[in-house]
Amino acid sequence: MAKTSTLRTRRAAEAEPDEPREGGWGIVVVIAAHLSFAIQLGMMRSPGVLYLSWQDDFGTNDRETAAVQSVFSSVSCFSVFLGGILTERFGCRISGMAGGILMTLGAGTGISSNSAVVVVAMYFKRKYKIAHALAISGEGTGIMAAPPLLQILLESFGWRGTLLIASAVAANSVAFCALFRPNGATQKSKDNLNSNQQNLAAKNGLETANMSNDEHINDENSRRSDDVLELEQIGLPTEHGTTANSKTGYVSLTFDTKNSNPILKLLKRLLVSLGFHLFVKSYRFVLLCAVYLEFDIPFLGFVLYLVPRAQSVGVAPSSAVILLSIFGIGNLLGRLGSGLLVSWRISAEHVTAISMAIAGVSLLLLKLESYYVFAIASFLFGFVSGFFFAIMIVLTRQFVGVRKLAVGLGFSQIFLGIGAISGPLLAGWILDLTGDSYQTVFYVGSAVCFICAVQMLLLPLLRRVEPGIDISPNDI
Repeated sequence: MAKTSTLRTRRAAEAEPDEPREGGWGIVVVIAAHLSFAIQLGMMRSPGVLYLSWQDDFGTNDRETAAVQSVFSSVSCFSVFLGGILTERFGCRISGMAGGILMTLGAGTGISSNSAVVVVAMYFKRKYKIAHALAISGEGTGIMAAPPLLQILLESFGWRGTLLIASAVAANSVAFCALFRPNGATQKSKDNLNSNQQNLAAKNGLETANMSNDEHINDENSRRSDDVLELEQIGLPTEHGTTANSKTGYVSLTFDTKNSNPILKLLKRLLVSLGFHLFVKSYRFVLLCAVYLEFDIPFLGFVLYLVPRAQSVGVAPSSAVILLSIFGIGNLLGRLGSGLLVSWRISAEHVTAISMAIAGVSLLLLKLESYYVFAIASFLFGFVSGFFFAIMIVLTRQFVGVRKLAVGLGFSQIFLGIGAISGPLLAGWILDLTGDSYQTVFYVGSAVCFICAVQMLLLPLLRRVEPGIDISPNDI
C-alpha cells in the first residue's frame, strides 16, 4: 500500500505543471517569429531574381549557376540539427540570435527557424495550431515582399550591392529573435516539478530503502526487459535470439545485462537515441521522407527558373518578379488553409495527393507563353506547396508520435536537404542538355509531382503491413 500511495503521489506531482500562458507576450512572440520567417525564407526563395545576372557576369552555364541555390538551401536544411542542439542548450533567444548573425553570411537560416518553431510551442498549447500557422506563414509574406525589392536593388546597385543590402536586412532577424524570451509560466512549472520531486524523494526515502528483495528482483527484470525492447525497436535480435511481438511489445525472455556484448549495447543505444528505429517500425514515415526529397526537386526548380522562364518569352524583369510575389501569396494562403483542413479532420493523405496533382498541372501550364497563365500557375503552385510543407508536419506527428516528433522532423529535413542539393543541379543539367527555354525542366518537375501524388495514396495501405510504433492516444 505504501508503494502504491507513493506512485499515486508522484503521478499527481507530475501532473501539476500549469499550461503555458496563452496570449500576452505570446502574441509578440508569434509576430516576431512571423517576421523572422519572412526575412529568412523570403530571401532564400528569391534567387531567380539574381539568376541571369550571375550567369552573365560569371559566364557560367545553368548547372553551375544553379549550384548556388543548391548550396544555400541544403546548408539551411542541414543546419536545423545544429539549431536543435543550440536551442536545447542555450534556449530559443540565444540560438535564434546566433542564427541571425550567421544569416548575414548565408548559413544560419536553419538555426533561427528552429528556435522560432520551438518558442511558439512554448507559449501555446490549446491554440497552438493557429499560432503555429500564423508564425510559419511568414514565409509567404517574405516571398511576396522580397522579389520586387530585390529587383529594385538589382537595377540600382547590381547583384553585389543587392547581396550586401540583403545581408543587412537579414541582420534584423537578430532583433526579432531577441524577443523570444522564456515563458515564465513554463519555467515556473519546471521549477515546481523539480521541487515536488525532491520533496517526494526525501519523504519516501525510508520506504525506498525498506523495499523487499523480491521488489528489487522485479525491478531488475523490468530493466532487462526494457533493454530487449530497445533492441527490438531497431530490429536487432536479443542476445538469446528472441524477437519481441511487434503488436504487443512483450518479450518472453529476459536479457542478461551482465553477459551482454558491450559493442552491441553501444550500437543499440546509439541507433535508438538517433531515432533510426523509426525507419524500421514505420514504413509510412520512410515513404514520407522520400516524398519530401522528391517534391523539393520541382519546388526549387520552380522558384529558381520561374523568373528566367518569364523573361525568356519577353516579359519585362519588373513584371517577371511579380510572379514570385503571386507565388508567395498562394504559399501564405496554403499554409493558413492547412490548419482549417486539419481541424475538419479530412484525410490529410488524400488531400495532399490532390494537391500534388494540382502542382503537376500548374507546372504544365508554364508551357503556355502568356503572362496571365504564368500568374495562375504561380498562385496554384504556391498554394499547394504551402499546404504541402505545413501538412507534412501533421503527418509526421501522426506516424511517429509527439515524443519522436523532433527526431522525425530532423530526418525529414535531412531528406529535404538532399532534395535541395539535387534539385537545382538536376534542373541545370537538363537545361544545359536540352536548351529549350526551361520547358523540359518543368515537364520533369510535373512528372515528379504526379509520382508524389501516387505515393501519398499508398500511405494508408502501408499501415496494414508495417510493424508500427507504440503510440498512446494522448501522444497523437
